[in-house]
Amino acid sequence: MSLPDRKETEVRRMLAGPHPLVPPDLAARSLSRGSRLLAHRRLLRRVGWVVALVALAALLSWAAVAQPWLLPPAHTTPPPEGW
Repeated sequence: MSLPDRKETEVRRMLAGPHPLVPPDLAARSLSRGSRLLAHRRLLRRVGWVVALVALAALLSWAAVAQPWLLPPAHTTPPPEGW
């Protein structure tokens, strides 16, 4: 059997000692903080969706104007015929 080391005895002494008191308003504070975090997350999610929809609208409007699926016009003239 090995001897208990210093850290283990210190932890056992701390666990056996008097426990600190919990503040009486801890539940109310944690509830308000959780509500704030939820509201911030909800706001960020909505802003993300709005940004995604604006980006999609910009992409669709660019595609309607630029028509990237069409071939670009040829910049060379055809060879002269009948000369």
